[in-house]
Amino acid sequence: MRKAFIAAACCLLPLSATAQVIADCDWVGSPANIFEPWDTHSRSFANGAIRVALLDTGGEPACCSRHLLILSPSGDGSDEPIFRQCRVASAQVNSGFYDVDVPGITASYDPAKGLLLSVPVGHWHEGVEAGRPPIVERMEIRINQSTGTVAVE
Repeated sequence: MRKAFIAAACCLLPLSATAQVIADCDWVGSPANIFEPWDTHSRSFANGAIRVALLDTGGEPACCSRHLLILSPSGDGSDEPIFRQCRVASAQVNSGFYDVDVPGITASYDPAKGLLLSVPVGHWHEGVEAGRPPIVERMEIRINQSTGTVAVE
């Protein structure tokens, strides 16, 4: 019964990058959800100003419990000290990915746009339960430290 429910619920997930979302941290972004070991499943960029980490919400939903935590400067443009903001990248609202390959993240920098992270993500499909690999694509995330913008491209 559980497998049928998972298959029915997860088959409805969109597989295109346009469905991927960036949201403010909520319970998903809790430090308790950072996947262990931290040194393997987290990385820093921009001389440590930006940190990402794999989150796992304990198997909920069963097919798609992995998300990417993004900590970056708020970039509010004021003279006040810049504080970190917390964002979560997910496959869609209220649902993560089957997997997120944090060690496989690549980065490039454009001074006019900011840091671009190319994140390998895996999507669940019915064949995963039969041992076939997830559907893999790259999620492109742009982080602009000066404006504080974090967005999927």
